[in-house]
Amino acid sequence: MNTIRIFALLLSSITATNVSGQEIMSLMQCRQRAIATNDNLKIARLQHEQAREQQSAARTMRLPSLAFAGTAIYQDKDFETELTLPTVKPNPLTGELEPNIMIHPLTGEPVIGPDGNPVFNLYAWMPLSVSLSGAYQLELTLQQPVYAGGKIEAGNRMAEVGVEMASGNIELYKNNTLLEADNAYWTFVSLSEKVKLATQAVAMLEELVARMQNTHEVGFAQRNDLMKASVELNTARLNLQRARNGYELSRMDLCRITGYPAETHIVATDTIIEAVAPLLSDSPRAKSVNRPEYKILERNIALQDQNIRMVRADFLPVAGLQASYNHLGGIEFSGTEFDNTSLNVMASVKIPLFHWGEGMRKIRSAQIEKQIKEAELSRINQLLQLEAEQAAMSLMLAWERIRMNEKALEQADENLRLSRDNYEVGMETISEVLIAQTQWQQAYSELIDAKAEFRKMETAWEKVNGTLGE
Repeated sequence: MNTIRIFALLLSSITATNVSGQEIMSLMQCRQRAIATNDNLKIARLQHEQAREQQSAARTMRLPSLAFAGTAIYQDKDFETELTLPTVKPNPLTGELEPNIMIHPLTGEPVIGPDGNPVFNLYAWMPLSVSLSGAYQLELTLQQPVYAGGKIEAGNRMAEVGVEMASGNIELYKNNTLLEADNAYWTFVSLSEKVKLATQAVAMLEELVARMQNTHEVGFAQRNDLMKASVELNTARLNLQRARNGYELSRMDLCRITGYPAETHIVATDTIIEAVAPLLSDSPRAKSVNRPEYKILERNIALQDQNIRMVRADFLPVAGLQASYNHLGGIEFSGTEFDNTSLNVMASVKIPLFHWGEGMRKIRSAQIEKQIKEAELSRINQLLQLEAEQAAMSLMLAWERIRMNEKALEQADENLRLSRDNYEVGMETISEVLIAQTQWQQAYSELIDAKAEFRKMETAWEKVNGTLGE
């Protein structure tokens, strides 16, 4: 019996079924859908956009800032007071004004009052009233930082590093999404193949049981052999149901990853899992620097460099310029309205002098934090290299497993053919035929698993090698 021909006919009959809500999906389409719908990737892209906005905001710190301020006052009561002011008189010789002090006629000295101050000949009395019921002040201020101890430059560099880290985070989530999508896709393909295999096994046993039923009725087959074949058929039907349940679960998981409704019927275009011998000419150790995990940690060290500059800037001189245009109005002095307009320019410098060693300790703390990040990078790099070595070994083992399973399937197929032929001429028992068929089915199932595992290991190798999705 040509089992491969039967299997091909069975595949064509199953794939010809047209189901509503059906989606034809290749591996590339699966990846594209997963990338487009993954929530973690959406968050990573928003975080990158946020980092870009923060970078743009940091660049404005170098530019002058312009601000407007306005103040209005309403007071229901005026300020009222009385002032008694000493007078002045012109000097008859110089013509200049001088205090009109009372002179003692005998001594010629100024007369001193009880409070110890000179007594004037004449005093002026002036009532004073100040109204703020409509007072206001307008101010336009222009500020330009001149030197901030390097804090502005460090802040800009930190924002730039933040954008680079956000980009690496997108790449990291993209790789994780592709790995998850590939695993789900090949799991779905392998389980769909196993459903077809289990269906074929049931069909083969049904054919065998039907033939034995006919030969039993004419007395050429024992009832015991018929019962053994019937039990094996029931087991095959149970295995088919289990395979269908696994297939449905894998289909729903693939729908979840690709963003389709759970009831969507997916048809994978890769009905035959292709496997090509891997080429691992490059050293896995040379590729860890290409991985986004490594790049993010490397950028984190660059971030610590700028953090040291920020801490140091807090203890360096700061200089700036400010110009303001002020207008004050709406004030009345004893019924007379007062207003004033002025332009002010100010330069400021602040120089820290002594802080009991606070700056030195804070800078040292920031430097130690950088050393911690460098140690973490070294540790993670070793783990990444180990992961790459393990991925390379797993990929090669998966390829060897395919080669061994292909050979095992050829032997099992030939053994099944010989067993069925020998059973027809009475040289083997039905038990031996059933064992041969079970071995054939197991060998075929193992080959499907081996090929699916190999494709998953390929994706894992590309991920640790820094080439996934290129």
